[in-house]
Amino acid sequence: MSESFNKSIICGLVIAGLAMGCSDGNDGKDGQDGANGSDGSNGENGIVIATSAESLSLEYITYGFDADGVRSATFKVANEQGLPVVGVPSVRFLSSQLALSEQGYTERQGLGYETCTTEEDSCLTDHNDGTYTVVSTTKIGELDFTDKSYVFDETAPQRFMVRVQAYGGIPGIGSVQDIMQEVDFMIDGSAVTLTRAMVSTESCNACHTDIAYARYDSYYRSPHYGNNVEACSTCHTTGEKDGKGTMVERAHRWHNGLPNNLVASSYDCTSCHVTENSDSLMNGAEWLSSTANDKACLSCHSADTLKHGSDLPLSCASCHDVAEMHLVKLDAKKTARDAYSVDVTQVSVAPVSSMRNGNTYETAEITFTIKVLDNAGKPLAVAPKDAGFFADMRATVAWDMQAGYRTLTTETQADGSLSRMANHAINYKFVGVEPISSDPATGEYTYVISGDLVDDLSKGSTGLIIPNSTDSQTGILAIETTLKADEKTGQPDADGALTERLRSSARFFTLTGLSDTSRRQVVDNALCASCHGDQAYGYHGRRNDLEQQCVACHNLGNAEWDKYHMGEQVAPKDTVLNHISWNTFVHALHAQNRDEQKLEVGAKRQFKYPARLNDCAQCHVDGSANLNEIEKANALITRHDYADNSDFFATSPAAATCWSCHGPYGGDSLKAHMQSNGATFEVKVDSSNATFDGDVVVDVNLPRESCSVCHSTSKLAESHQF
Repeated sequence: MSESFNKSIICGLVIAGLAMGCSDGNDGKDGQDGANGSDGSNGENGIVIATSAESLSLEYITYGFDADGVRSATFKVANEQGLPVVGVPSVRFLSSQLALSEQGYTERQGLGYETCTTEEDSCLTDHNDGTYTVVSTTKIGELDFTDKSYVFDETAPQRFMVRVQAYGGIPGIGSVQDIMQEVDFMIDGSAVTLTRAMVSTESCNACHTDIAYARYDSYYRSPHYGNNVEACSTCHTTGEKDGKGTMVERAHRWHNGLPNNLVASSYDCTSCHVTENSDSLMNGAEWLSSTANDKACLSCHSADTLKHGSDLPLSCASCHDVAEMHLVKLDAKKTARDAYSVDVTQVSVAPVSSMRNGNTYETAEITFTIKVLDNAGKPLAVAPKDAGFFADMRATVAWDMQAGYRTLTTETQADGSLSRMANHAINYKFVGVEPISSDPATGEYTYVISGDLVDDLSKGSTGLIIPNSTDSQTGILAIETTLKADEKTGQPDADGALTERLRSSARFFTLTGLSDTSRRQVVDNALCASCHGDQAYGYHGRRNDLEQQCVACHNLGNAEWDKYHMGEQVAPKDTVLNHISWNTFVHALHAQNRDEQKLEVGAKRQFKYPARLNDCAQCHVDGSANLNEIEKANALITRHDYADNSDFFATSPAAATCWSCHGPYGGDSLKAHMQSNGATFEVKVDSSNATFDGDVVVDVNLPRESCSVCHSTSKLAESHQF
């Protein structure tokens, strides 16, 4: 390593947007005096300065090494209006180089960092016009590389990164999110041709919204991070902050460890990576090449699971085709997912009477028609049963959309009443059923869900019972389908090793047929897919329509508990917080408030929500966070004991929804606030306040909540920072 630098190289350092030769500074004529600044918010130099900031930007003016190997940079800080920001008290100044390994992959190597302040004898100068100069106190030739596997290389691409430490507050402005802006350059002033521009911040934020929230408390930005993925890779690099691995190792390890392939980044490399280089991601497809970084491979595929050691002279990708391993099956899944569409074209309901154990029940027989088309719009010419490659087809039916759905039960008691332990909507499997009518020319096939009650008293696929006084309401019929396909091509194949979900479909109906009235849209499948993948998420092994379908079973009247609690026959500590209704389940699950999140190995779904938790717009469509609409729904029904004769309790729906997120933090004071505004928490349900059909709760007469009076949609958007 050379301790002195060629002055022809250093003559102008490296300049951003400005040509600057070596001179005594007196070559040109003096310019005219500038106009005085305004009398408003003037800095010491008579310029208008920022007095507030929602966000900051940083622009480099000059940067580089001088002849003695001293690193320095001059930069400008401005607010979102472009006004200069003065008074930044401290910055962190980082330096690194980009090396090319013998295996052919690039690797960023740390050259140290230090915190500089504007205090006397420190290394940051505030020029009081929005510009600053930071100077490293350690010359490049004085760095200690004793414990490092590399040395300084003046021919390698260099990077400076200035972190403006504004989270702790800037005088006259207050606290602003830290920014960490990098600049890459060659010491000789030539163009940078070697980069590691592989993943964009926008790709990360499809799931994280703002990666400043990716760790620590999901409600607030961590002061450690700015919203810039390059900042992560600049700090967590070889030789610096790599005690737990470099960024390439950490990122793969974190995402590979996500549970059950329910988040796209745990199984789909393209949820983060692109497959072709671009101007903005010059090395975007490098992970697919023969020079892919071994550290990335070994962070997912640990060395002790390999047939050979990790100390090979060649990179993993020299022998293994990364695209073959990571893209072929993924492409096959996408092909299979879109191979066919299954939609409902007709629904009719006929009232029937059914006998069970000597008792007569009024039930409903449902006839529905599906249309099956391939991805070219060609009808399926044989019934699904005869096609052979449909692994599963089923219809989920729930009733009374206006009340947030009611459990439709096939369970009865020996005395002829309906059972209070009913816990499911109708779930009718028909993949192996012969349709009652077929039209191969249009791909339409018709099936019947019988109204006859089978002798089995447990949940089943027959005997839809519509509770008294609800026959004017609307129901949902949702279709779920899985398909067997070739694992390499994704083409439907009865003997295929790949089983993939088709896109679900849902239609609404009344007792007179299909209805144009649908349940209000609350979330959007595309928003869910930003984390979970394009229709690839599938709880229960098959469901993939989070927008409408899940709430059919996960409804307010469903007093079932999680599998763990049901198996142990023990109630959750907080039966409202842990209710299985979708409005409470989803909020509590993402906020990590459910009991099942904290149980021992074998029953828990522990994960950290990766975005800002109070940003409801990550999932909700505009205007859907509407407490006035939620208040109209049925009461949330809970029970505290696992027994046929256990008491039911009711909680008002808006209170339950808000409690699922805020309960653990607000506690008794929050509950008291809700109750003072009309909310009801777990009042015992009996004949004095409820309507029953047998032992099934049809309706509970609770006082109307008034949460929406103060917490309007616009106020919710403001408080949750939509």
